Amino acid sequence: MELIKDLGTRLINGTWIRYAIFKCSDCLQEVEKPFGNGLKSKSCGCTKSKGKNNPNYKHDGKGTKIYNVWIDMKQRILNSKNKDYPDYGGRGITICPEWANDYTKFRDWALNNGYIENLQINRVWNDGNYEPSNCNFIPSKENSRNRRGQKIKNIEMANEIRVLYATGNYTQKEIAIKYNVSQVNISRIINNKGWV
Repeated sequence: MELIKDLGTRLINGTWIRYAIFKCSDCLQEVEKPFGNGLKSKSCGCTKSKGKNNPNYKHDGKGTKIYNVWIDMKQRILNSKNKDYPDYGGRGITICPEWANDYTKFRDWALNNGYIENLQINRVWNDGNYEPSNCNFIPSKENSRNRRGQKIKNIEMANEIRVLYATGNYTQKEIAIKYNVSQVNISRIINNKGWV
């Protein structure tokens, strides 16, 4: 768990106990715990005990691939220490509250919208948020072409793409695969809206 704020000591049953607020490594919720306990544990307990008596219990998904998709997505958006944060949360991408706060809602949406284990979550509009209207699941190879930073290196390559498309022998998708860039970039080039 990540230490968020030291709350100082409190007298509990005649003993002074130091408390702090920690962020759970599993569900990313902030919880108040005795200082030593929070430093030693990775989780607030959200995945251990089940049922109504545990207000932190959210799901039964820990260890599944779809749960890891959800955790990785939240880490990129909400954890400023995550290596991918600058390209996601750091540039203003968010997660809809429904998904951010409830794994089961994300899981149910994913299973009803094409999720299978060999696919990755994709934001259709690369500058858009993680939300039902902007997400789908695609193969990793296609997802890597959609990442920011995939660029056509010079005007000659852009002109070559325009010529290929003009022949009528290639679709935009085929050209995107050939040049390892997103189909959006190919569309921009073909429509003379840029080539980077």
